[in-house]
Amino acid sequence: MTTLISTDSKTAREPYQNSPRVEKDAEGVWHIRGYTESKDLLKQDLLQDGFGAENIFKSNLEPVLYQYGEPHRKQRSAIAKYFSPTTVSQKHWPMMERAADEILADLIQAKQYNLKTLTTRLAAVVTAAVVGLNPTKSMIRRIDAMLHSPPAPSTNPILRFFAEITGYSGQFQFWFFDVRPAINERKRNPQDDVVSYMLSKGKSGLDILVECIVYGAAGMATTQEFICTVLMHAMDNPKVREALTSEDIDVRYEALHEILRLEPVIGKIKRKVINEPVSVTSGGETHNIPVDAKIEFHVYDVNADAQSTGANPEQNCPHRELDKGTYRSLIGFGSGPHRCAGEHLAIAETDIFIRKLLSLKGLHVKHQPEIKYNQTVEGYEIDNYIIGID
Repeated sequence: MTTLISTDSKTAREPYQNSPRVEKDAEGVWHIRGYTESKDLLKQDLLQDGFGAENIFKSNLEPVLYQYGEPHRKQRSAIAKYFSPTTVSQKHWPMMERAADEILADLIQAKQYNLKTLTTRLAAVVTAAVVGLNPTKSMIRRIDAMLHSPPAPSTNPILRFFAEITGYSGQFQFWFFDVRPAINERKRNPQDDVVSYMLSKGKSGLDILVECIVYGAAGMATTQEFICTVLMHAMDNPKVREALTSEDIDVRYEALHEILRLEPVIGKIKRKVINEPVSVTSGGETHNIPVDAKIEFHVYDVNADAQSTGANPEQNCPHRELDKGTYRSLIGFGSGPHRCAGEHLAIAETDIFIRKLLSLKGLHVKHQPEIKYNQTVEGYEIDNYIIGID
């Protein structure tokens, strides 16, 4: 368990480093901890690193998360309609309302539940609807198992072999029971979703499988954790709870973005310089970063950059005054060409579920959560957060 960084933080993580805003380590990796520097660099056409990028590039597959340059811009532009604020409010909002009502009805009937179970189900239902999958309980278990499969050891070949076989088995089951049936159904009856779009572009079954895994991971692994964290803040801080239950959607969204700024689910964003060097200026000094260099953006540090957040960056201030052009969650959703495509969906989903949950009479915490470190996202993971209804 790592150290809590402040009384306003609820998650376990590394403390803020107070290290240079830009620095290169002995192995040639560049570390970025300033917000302005991060935004400037993330605007560049950098190659995705981390999240199994090496295996993806070896496979010659091109899921949108790992693309860069003009192909990435075209793909993002094509899928943007599925995640736009207008689509979220007009199409997905009613679906998310229904899903939240059904899930909370189970909580009311059972009187208590592990919140993680509820948020995992919600995230899976919402993600599946946008992608074009059938969100059965079995599918939810399969995606969750893939998300929590340990990384293959790089040194021991026997352990690596068994880890890879286990991972391939999970992917095959996801293909056979979830993705393949969705493809067959969309061939017969195309819908306004990602699977239908990819079929219209002549993408192979393998391409669609990889894209579904990426969307499943992005849609579930982050949102389910974030909703748990939001409730932790609401239950501990009356001002935060008041903001999250406001009739004014702008007030609610401000509060949600502030929590994400303080509690980013993904602790590091990793990139690699490709094709041509990039440069960044910090404190009047220009740093030139060569081709093939790796860059790590320390999200916790970036999001607590006082030059951008103003006073008390480690405290939760639901209505924080920020300079024009500064994202409310700073780089909680990333920045630049690879900024999270589903950010509007994730915030709306969280808003709907949290408002409905906080409106339940007698809502209380029966067991405080266990907070763990997730190696895949280099951030937190919450479990065994038991909530009850009187």
